Amino acid sequence: MKKNTRKIGTHYEEIALQYLSDRGFSFIAKNFYSRYGEIDLIMQKEEVLHFIEVKSATSLNPLIKITPTKLEKMIKTIYVFLAKHHYSCSFCLDALAIQGKQILFIENITI
Repeated sequence: MKKNTRKIGTHYEEIALQYLSDRGFSFIAKNFYSRYGEIDLIMQKEEVLHFIEVKSATSLNPLIKITPTKLEKMIKTIYVFLAKHHYSCSFCLDALAIQGKQILFIENITI
């Protein structure tokens, strides 16, 4: 990944982290990598782990960047995280889209 792209991604992940923290989510991990892919943010609210993909865009809907292939890789990465850290609680895969000053948080995008 280009250095500038990583810097931009980190900026939007920080915005997402603050947004979710303000809404009662607790931080667990950031940028968890497996051989399948990466999870941007891992947060917890009540007894549920939230694995969150952060997307941003200036003109198009950022959510169109989350393809079925991307979802499949993210789900595999979630299971790697759960096994590595011995979690056995409820979890969901969420998306947080940032476009300009608008933020859209969608829980459980795999349903």
